[in-house]
Amino acid sequence: MSSSPEPLPSSFTLDQASDWTRRYRSQHADGVKGHCFSRATLEAILAQPGCTGVRAYYGRDAENQRRLVLVGTDEQENDILPTSSLLPADSLVAESNSFATTTNDDGIIGPGKICPPSCSVQNTLNS
Repeated sequence: MSSSPEPLPSSFTLDQASDWTRRYRSQHADGVKGHCFSRATLEAILAQPGCTGVRAYYGRDAENQRRLVLVGTDEQENDILPTSSLLPADSLVAESNSFATTTNDDGIIGPGKICPPSCSVQNTLNS
């Protein structure tokens, strides 16, 4: 819980990020290196009334592939969920059979594009 915006971390370096992603890749041989979300997707989350941040949840889709589910958070760092929060959890996530990012009217975003195949050019974070 925070009362003011979190300052941008200044001590997290490219070397540290590279070390973390390299360690992850060495421990997860299935090849999923990351997820990509468009600017429009992130802006849609942040445009929700009362949204001050974004939380990423880890999950697995119907094919057991690693995925991220993004949801906006309020100033108390609570998830911004649909007003009918008694819905079953699986109805909150937008379904997609492609790699495209989807959203529903509830502000829940997923699954994003996975890398590979949707990767950046080779760099210190992904190679």
